[in-house]
Amino acid sequence: MADKANVTLKVLKWARESARMTVEAAAAKVPVSPEKLAEWEDGTSLPTIRQAELLAKAYRRPFALFFLPDIPRDFQPLNDFRTKGSQPLGTASIFIIRELQEKQVWLQDVLKEGDGKRLPFVGKFSLKDNPISVARDILQTLDIDPAHYSKDPIQEWIEKAEAKGIFISRTSYIHSRMKLDSDEFQGFAIADEYAPFVFINSEDWDSAQLFTLVHEVSHIWIAQSGISNEVGPDTPARDKLHPIELFCNLVAANALMPQEIMNQKSSVFNSSGTVYRQAKALGVSSTSSPWLLIIS
Repeated sequence: MADKANVTLKVLKWARESARMTVEAAAAKVPVSPEKLAEWEDGTSLPTIRQAELLAKAYRRPFALFFLPDIPRDFQPLNDFRTKGSQPLGTASIFIIRELQEKQVWLQDVLKEGDGKRLPFVGKFSLKDNPISVARDILQTLDIDPAHYSKDPIQEWIEKAEAKGIFISRTSYIHSRMKLDSDEFQGFAIADEYAPFVFINSEDWDSAQLFTLVHEVSHIWIAQSGISNEVGPDTPARDKLHPIELFCNLVAANALMPQEIMNQKSSVFNSSGTVYRQAKALGVSSTSSPWLLIIS
């Protein structure tokens, strides 16, 4: 008979619930019946060591965690700046946020102990400042000129941001059977003076990803960590946006499409073809109305 794992019941249940997995979904990972997993969580029976290892893998937790006497202190949830009524974060979203939080804490510790220096742009501004001023500072700090990109806009933004110490992560899945849903969130930012992180859900088109990237970079400039959705210049329910989200949308619009550049190009917006070409050069969508956001 296989050795039993003398797991801590409340930790076992917490690990599943914190992964946002149902009893049925978790049981399928072992595999056992949902009733058997429920028995393990209420102490009627115990899993084998192998079964507990499979659960640890499914929940993306260290196996040893199941034997702690009490529920451990976990990462604090990021501020949720998404619009009210947003789709609850699923397992894939929880896993990617936790993974980036782990990497961010590790890098923060390494940089603090080494030669890492505080990044002066983190929290340089607040909601009291003019979004145009914040956008200009971002462009100046990252040395980006939207009128003269040297490569694909999103690649240039990523490279320039990383060169200044911002860690950028971009994906749309955890693995082939666990994809991220852009309806849940489009990106998030972890504002830290040593190791700021930005994550972009790459399920969207490049133009949407670019706007999300600059939006999340804006979060770094005002030191507001959090999860975002409904990001974009043509967001339908602007009056329902969190003030921080509206502010970061304005900053992103002005960084990607500075007023002086839009004024120079306004004379060429005389056909759908020229609008498309100019939008592509700026890395924005030709189907949205970004200039309306800027002048509003």
